[in-house]
This record gives sequence, C-alpha cells and structure tokens, in this order.
Amino acid sequence: MKKDQKYYGEVWFAGNEAQKQFCILSFKEDDLILETNLHSPKRVYKEPQILGIFTGLGCLTFIDCRIKHWSSGITETRVYRPKYSFTSDTHFIDAVNLKFKEFFVVNETIVKWVDYAPWYDRIDNKLNKKEFNDSYIVSNKGLKINIEHYLQYSSSQRTELTISNRGLVKFELKEPVSVLSAIELYDQFQKMLQLVFGRSYKFSQFNFKCMSCEQWKSLYYNDKKLSKSTTTFVHTEYEKVKTSLPKILNAVYSNESFQFCLDKLMENFIGKLPSHNKRFTNSIAAFEAFCKLFSKDLKNNLKKQILYYEDVFKKIGKISDEEWRKFPSKVVRSRDFHVHSNTGNRDVFSEFDLLYISFLFEGLSHKVCK
Repeated sequence: MKKDQKYYGEVWFAGNEAQKQFCILSFKEDDLILETNLHSPKRVYKEPQILGIFTGLGCLTFIDCRIKHWSSGITETRVYRPKYSFTSDTHFIDAVNLKFKEFFVVNETIVKWVDYAPWYDRIDNKLNKKEFNDSYIVSNKGLKINIEHYLQYSSSQRTELTISNRGLVKFELKEPVSVLSAIELYDQFQKMLQLVFGRSYKFSQFNFKCMSCEQWKSLYYNDKKLSKSTTTFVHTEYEKVKTSLPKILNAVYSNESFQFCLDKLMENFIGKLPSHNKRFTNSIAAFEAFCKLFSKDLKNNLKKQILYYEDVFKKIGKISDEEWRKFPSKVVRSRDFHVHSNTGNRDVFSEFDLLYISFLFEGLSHKVCK
C-alpha cells in the first residue's frame, strides 16, 4: 500500500458477507482510514473486525476498527481507523488465531546505519554496491536475526532507472509467535538500533510468512512508539559495531537486567508518548513532592504518605478493605522497581495496572488541592 494513494473496494462485517458496502481506503498522518456506509444497527464506538476486497491490494482484514466520525441523513456514513490491517493476495487472514515463524521488516534506519552510497564506475563500466545478509543467533530464545542490505530497482516509463539502497531485519523462530509477540521482538530490535546508532524511523513494510499457504503477507499498524526525530546522542556505523552485535543482541533479547536498563535508557528517545510505568513514576514523584513541600506532618516516607490519605484513596479508587491491606506496600515496591531498579522485587503492579494507579494518584492530588 502506498500512503499517497487511495484504494477502492467493498467491505463487510465478518460473518455477514451478504451486506457489502463500497469503501475508500486512504492514509491520514500514518493512520489507515476507511470511509464507507457500512455500519452496525447498534450504536458502537468501534467494530472488532471488518473484511474487504480492494482493487490493486487483494483481501484485507481490519482489526479493532475505531469509529473516528459518523453522520446520518439520507445515508449513514462511517469513518473507521483500524489498529491492525492484514493484506493477502489469495485469502483473508484469521488475525485472532494468527501465528507465524518468519517475518521481516523493511526500515530506512538500517540504510542510514550501513551508510554506503552506490555509485557507477565509468572506467570499469560497473555498479559499485554493498549487498549482504548477516545472521545472528539468540540461542536462548530460539531466534535467528538476519540484517540485510540490498538494492531496489524501479523504472519511470522507458527513460529512467532508479537504484536505491534498502535495509531489512528478518526474524526466524523455532516456535510460532502471535502478532503482538512479533511486534515486541521488532520493538526490541528498534531499541538496539537507537542504542548503537542513535536513530529510529517508522517501518515501510512489515511482512510475515503464512503457515497455511507458505506465502508472504503484509501487516500494517501506525507505530506510534517511534518518533520521526533524527536527533542522535551516539553514531556508530554498522561495520564498526558488527563484531559486538552477537553479544548485544543476546543481551537485548535474553538478559532481563540489560532489558530493564535498555527500556529506561531508550524511553525518552523512542517514545512519542510516556509509557505507563513512566507516567506512574511521574505521578508518584508529584505526589511525594506535594507531601514534602505542603504537609508539615508527613515525613519522606511514601508508605506513610499513602496511609495518611487512606480515606481519599479508597473513595476515588473504590478500594476494598482487603485490597487496601496490600495496596501501600505494593505501590512502594512498584516505585522501587521502576525508580531504583530493584528488579528483585516481586508482586509489583503490571504495566496495565500502572496506568490506573497513576490516574488514582493524580485524582488524589486534585482532591487534596481542593
């Protein structure tokens, strides 16, 4: 799919192919957009799955389609923004149960990392280029990572031939993984790139090998974790770090302590939006600062500060007496885990819970200020 083009086709809800509707597919700020009359008789804010056939693309499966806009009148119209989109030439993708062992991602960052410009030698009448496919094994994860640099050829009518460098990373696994697990593997690679090279860009292709038909299919999502910034704090070219890559990649994918440090280090460089744990630590820092600066009775002890506002916490968070007995200590352990790197701490809040805990502390601050 090209982001500067519009595609036309028909869409329908999964299991209801009889009710097809015309649809226009386009992109807006890297989000895939569907404009159609297809709509549910019930008032909903998103549709779990939409299927469609588009000219020039084939069979498309759209997952988690949030409604951005709707209008009513002579006709009902909807504008959907799918979170994940799967493209196949031959069949629809069962995204819910989808697993695969091989996938590759094309990313401009790899070209910048290799830093080699092809050129034509007029004396010897040949094209000088750099193409390679290097493999790295992460044995503990049953994972093989291939970093490839190659040339792509394109022509404009009959008068011009364009040659460009392309770079991709390919993942081969012994055991099949889900879509979200594959994205997580790719995200870890991006963090490694940011660490050794200092840059990150959004991918241009994300393809996986279908285990049923053995053909390559495409996945698209708006990777909002990555910024478009090219600001660098380190710049190490591929050839200079190549000998160290086996150790780096094994640490990135196998060493929990290294992963923890890498996540903390890369968060400000890769993320557009703060992660849940960063928002949690920011909320805790604000709460502790408030207690220290504006309360004469409370010492610099997070647990005592939480206990002091027990009634407010219970009211805002609807926390039962049984849950409250564990809550203060669990908050402290979670704070120490993310702030002081106490990775040995157990029974800490999950990434999902941290978002709601941060909302709770922010709500408490508002209540106390009032």
